[in-house]
Amino acid sequence: MRDKVKYAVLLAAVLCFAFSCTPDSKFDFEASGEGTGSYVTPSRTVSPDVRQVLIYVAGGYNSLDNYLQEDIEDLRSSVLPSRRTSTDPVLLVLSRLTAQYRDYQTPSPAALVRLYSDENGRAVSDTLRVWDGTRPLCQDATLREALEYVNQSFPGNRYGMVFSSHATGWLPYRYYFNPSVFESAAWAASPRRSRSGQAPWRDRPEVFPPLDADDGMPAVKSVGMDDGDPVYEMELEDFADAIPMHLDYLLFDACLMGCVEVAYELRDVADLVGFSPTEVLADGFNYKTITGHLMKSSPDPVAVCREYFEAYDKQSGESRSATISVVDTRKMDDLAQVCRSLFGKYRSQIAVLPGRNVQGYFRNNRHYFYDLQDILVQSGITESEEASLQSALDQCIVYKAATPSFLRIAIKTYSGLSMYLPSMGSTYLDTFYRSHVAWNQATSLVQ
Repeated sequence: MRDKVKYAVLLAAVLCFAFSCTPDSKFDFEASGEGTGSYVTPSRTVSPDVRQVLIYVAGGYNSLDNYLQEDIEDLRSSVLPSRRTSTDPVLLVLSRLTAQYRDYQTPSPAALVRLYSDENGRAVSDTLRVWDGTRPLCQDATLREALEYVNQSFPGNRYGMVFSSHATGWLPYRYYFNPSVFESAAWAASPRRSRSGQAPWRDRPEVFPPLDADDGMPAVKSVGMDDGDPVYEMELEDFADAIPMHLDYLLFDACLMGCVEVAYELRDVADLVGFSPTEVLADGFNYKTITGHLMKSSPDPVAVCREYFEAYDKQSGESRSATISVVDTRKMDDLAQVCRSLFGKYRSQIAVLPGRNVQGYFRNNRHYFYDLQDILVQSGITESEEASLQSALDQCIVYKAATPSFLRIAIKTYSGLSMYLPSMGSTYLDTFYRSHVAWNQATSLVQ
């Protein structure tokens, strides 16, 4: 395990681009020719009969670039699909890493790469498209453009995605890093930034501290950050809107995404969503075995999550730290109905519930992620109401597991989903939650 802590932010960025369609023997893409970006080579990229497409998005150009690069190298050494027929599954990597640009002064390019095994069993990285580094990867417009390219070039009947980077669940853009800035009168009085815009506080470096806060803990992996000046980010609703195809599954190798707010927002995007209510140690999923689970005829995203948990559960000390859940978003309506009724009945109790009495999944006083079920239990719901809640949770949670603790967080109860606790929030967060969180529109947690 590493020795630094990486926090999380859901981000985005726009791109201008060059183009390459040259098979490379390694991931470090080197465009052999440049084009307009709209240029495509149909004979190589269009496969109308593809059975399934797996997209790994490494939201790099941030403090996790070394880990993400290792993950890509592990993918290269995994069981790769072939390109013998037009129906072979497709494995794509979309990334923007800082490997050659450690000082963040020279923007790093982004690339879409197809990994496959040639006739001799050797791993090949085929660079399909390269975007110029002056416009980062992690913005909804850019992510949408890349995924639309995938959707058009590989019109498979099944898609899945693994997203790995920094993330902060449902929280507003950049809130996690310095809440006091957002809660200040000056911020509250200023117009809200445009969606997926640049950081309005980018000229004040003291406002947002570095991600590498060293507190002696193992490193944690947090969905997408393009660091530099300015920093670009994407909020949850922007991220969901940026995905043009329906996904069989969406797995987050990222911190704090295991919220009911995230699962509900993605209910029309992906059938299964796998994520962690707590942070995620930086090694994350096992990318040497992930293709064996996801690229077979019947992909098994639950196996990826189970393997992740079991690997960490075998560790000792603070390295034995993992929480994971897989939610069937198609079955969340009952949960929303049950919660709406309970939120209405126990509104006054929830409004004054002390956070110390509820299972939390956060560190460093970032008190925005509490156990959904425990919030209601501690608010005094009856046994029959708890049974109804449990039944609704059981319907939509396909798999869940948690170690006895996550770093220094004791996990005494675990429903599999975190949620905002209004009594531990703020007027700013309440306002954001009412207008930007679909879960609240369905359940009226915050009125």
